[in-house]
Amino acid sequence: MKKILHLQLLPLLTGVQNFSLHLLSGLLPDEYEIWVASKPGGEFVDAVLARGLHYLPVSSLRREISIWDFAALVKLILLMRRHRFDIVHTNTSKVGILGRLAARLCGVPLIIHTAHGVSFQEGQSKLTQKLFQAAEKFGNQLCDWVVFVNNSDRERCLALGLVSPKKAVSVYNAIPVDYATRLSGIAAARRYDPHKPDFVIGSTLRFSEQKNVVDLVSSACRACSRNPRLRFILLGEGELLGVCRRIVASHRLNGQVLLPGWDLEVGKWLPQFDAFILYSRWEAQPFSIIEAMHSGLAVVGSDIPSIRELVDQDSGWLFPLDDLPPLIDFLAGIPGLAEEVFIAGQQAAARIRRLCDYQQMMDGYLRLYERQSDSSEGCV
Repeated sequence: MKKILHLQLLPLLTGVQNFSLHLLSGLLPDEYEIWVASKPGGEFVDAVLARGLHYLPVSSLRREISIWDFAALVKLILLMRRHRFDIVHTNTSKVGILGRLAARLCGVPLIIHTAHGVSFQEGQSKLTQKLFQAAEKFGNQLCDWVVFVNNSDRERCLALGLVSPKKAVSVYNAIPVDYATRLSGIAAARRYDPHKPDFVIGSTLRFSEQKNVVDLVSSACRACSRNPRLRFILLGEGELLGVCRRIVASHRLNGQVLLPGWDLEVGKWLPQFDAFILYSRWEAQPFSIIEAMHSGLAVVGSDIPSIRELVDQDSGWLFPLDDLPPLIDFLAGIPGLAEEVFIAGQQAAARIRRLCDYQQMMDGYLRLYERQSDSSEGCV
């Protein structure tokens, strides 16, 4: 039996943490002894414990770069020396570097990192981008495999020389079969109703700069001001939720643009939506879009590489960032396109079943768990 550690940063139950839960649920308990480590507290830790998995708290983990990082590194080294893991699987940039360094120093036989996006983004200063790229390259040299959840990030990192081609692979995210089946049931139950009085656009997201929520909510309000049939339900929490609620209040549209907070039971909301929207500045491969497409929803999204890999011209509409008038015009007119949107939603459901298959995801990771890469580059 192999002893595996999945390392996450925060205890929140967002897409990155759901990735670990989805993947670990597919591992056979008689073949893998599963451990999870993260900053303690939160719904992710509750979900880990509810599944009967072993849990290790690392209180010194922080999102920000700080002196606490050294304490977290020491803690991770102590944990890995004590438990002698066969595999360490890290997630996201910050904890990925700390975890890979600790695992390499402890002689862990197999080290895997899943890159849920990259730390260097447009809008950062050139110096910041160079520093983050150097950090990504250092971390990638410490592990056996780097898994990208989309092809565009893999190609970008290869072009920049941040990862060896011998250890860079792409494996799309996916949701477990039973969950996908429930969402497919929602898609099958959808019917086009030409007499439906309103048109509801929904989303599940974090109210953060990354998700570009200020532009999203502002666009939603301006579109609703032009079309009383249009409604938005945007589920989520985050540091910008208060700002967005004030934007809605300033337009006096609290009855049309609803920001009810977060609800773990996303499945009860999806049948109420007629379309899904995500206007993020950057993404890796958002589970929110995967879930929405499985449930038969067409997607209105930002025209960025990772979303383009999921949403094609038959399953949604993509709009460039920082150019709001075309997006607002489309949203204001979308109730008049209800039949076209319904057909696109059915196409979305078929497309996502092909692209994001759970067994393919599991097979991809199981192959990596069984072998080291051909490259010994970067061993220390």
